[in-house]
Amino acid sequence: KQYPDPLDYQRFMGNFSTAVGASTMVVIVLGVHLIRIMGWRAGALATPIVMGVLAAPFFGSILAGLDSPRTLKIAVTCGTIQTLLSRTAKYALFDPTTQMAYIPLDEDSKVKGKAAIEVLGSRIGKSGGSFVQQGLVLLFGSIINAAPALA
Repeated sequence: KQYPDPLDYQRFMGNFSTAVGASTMVVIVLGVHLIRIMGWRAGALATPIVMGVLAAPFFGSILAGLDSPRTLKIAVTCGTIQTLLSRTAKYALFDPTTQMAYIPLDEDSKVKGKAAIEVLGSRIGKSGGSFVQQGLVLLFGSIINAAPALA
């Protein structure tokens, strides 16, 4: 375990939350210019690109093995950076561009579109994720054994 003492883990999570907040504020200030200069599409695609690019080193470090403290530390560091930047991009770029998509619609279409996407999309996404996870658990015996199949 990287943080066996609960107090160390709490400290880590507190520092992580602070870093997410600070980096989100910086990206919000810069993200306005990104969207203005490069367009809505660049702002909307930033989050999936960041998540995809940073997932490779994280899963690569996990697949390399967590046998030694050094490889565990590398995996934790990669995962922390990936999660930090993914959340920052989501909060600062993806969420605002999602709301921008409704601007050209009339009032009735905005209400219906938001309801359909936010309610149905959220439920379908969570249900689909749960379905895949249960399938992997049944297939591999545990979620830990299924981790290499996800990478």
